[in-house]
This record gives sequence, structure tokens and C-alpha cells, in this order.
Amino acid sequence: MAKNVSFFYYLFLRIVIGTSFLFVNLCSTVSYQNPLKSEGTKQWGPLEIRETVKLMSASLGDYYQLELKQGYFEWKSIQNSTSEHIDTKILSNEILTQLTKKKVPFVDTGEREDSVKEIGFGKTGMVSPETRLAIGKFKSPSHRIKGEINEVVNFERGKKIQYITVTLFLISLETNQIVWSEQSNFLKTSRVEGYGF
Repeated sequence: MAKNVSFFYYLFLRIVIGTSFLFVNLCSTVSYQNPLKSEGTKQWGPLEIRETVKLMSASLGDYYQLELKQGYFEWKSIQNSTSEHIDTKILSNEILTQLTKKKVPFVDTGEREDSVKEIGFGKTGMVSPETRLAIGKFKSPSHRIKGEINEVVNFERGKKIQYITVTLFLISLETNQIVWSEQSNFLKTSRVEGYGF
């Protein structure tokens, strides 16, 4: 009799766990939205990225094409000085992508060491002449892009008021002069959870 009870108990647990697992899987669905139609949220999100990318890439692209007209850019990472977790790499990558579509040329000096190794390997005679990398073809950056994300936060009557600025600078490496800058600004107000219990 005890074996029957433990068998039915075991069977009952398997059914309950299996049904729960099935229910959770059926209820957890994924939906995708168009990032171009996203609305603001309490945290840094698609709206802020989209607006910043649009402004920065248009402004810097125009500056390069209409005023600078030559040289190569190098990207330095954007520094996040806010209290929010902001993935600055996604912002940098989206701006970089839009600028390269506008034919703004970039160099990645971080790749030089690997390139030098490959050029050296080509000199060994083990690489076919038609695919061997040539010496003296590297490009030096003439300008560096760097950026900062900053904020001012106030709490007032149960609301968080957050002013966020995203600033990019283009610096001439020859003169260290800032030759271009642009700023994207966001003023966000959100209700503070748990305020005024």
C-alpha cells in the first residue's frame, strides 16, 4: 500500500510540475516593436538612442562633407557619468554606422598590431604575391571623436526630474583643438515608486 501511495504521489508531482512548466512556456511570449516608434521610458532606452544617433550623425556628417572634407576619424569611447546603466557601445556603434554610410572615413588604430603581424608574415614568402599586404598603406587619424553622457537629477513631490545631456566632441589630433561639438538633451520626469506611503 505504501508503494502505491508513493507512486501516485510521484505521478501527481510530475503532472503538476509538467502542467506548470507548460503553462509558463505558453504564457511567456516575445513581441517585437518598431524601434523607430518607441516611446520614452523611465530608463535610458530606444527613444534616447534614436534621437541622439539622428542628431549626432547628421551634424557630424554635414560638418565632414561641407567643411572638413578630408582626414580620418578615430572613435574613443563615450563616458557615462550618469546614475543609469547606459550601454555606450550601442550608441557609439549606431552613430559610427550612420557616419560610415555617409562616407565619413574611420581608422581603428587598435587593429595595427595584428596588421603588422600579417604584413610581417607576408614578407616570409609564404603568402602569394597577389594577396600579400603592402607596406606603407596605414592611415593615421587626423581627428578623434569622444563623448560624455551627464545628468542632473532632482526629486520633487514624488517625481524624479532628470536632465540628461549627450555631448560629442571632434578633436584635431594635430592641434588638440575641438573643431566640432554637438549635444543631445533629454528632460525626463517620472513618478518615484513607493513615494508617499
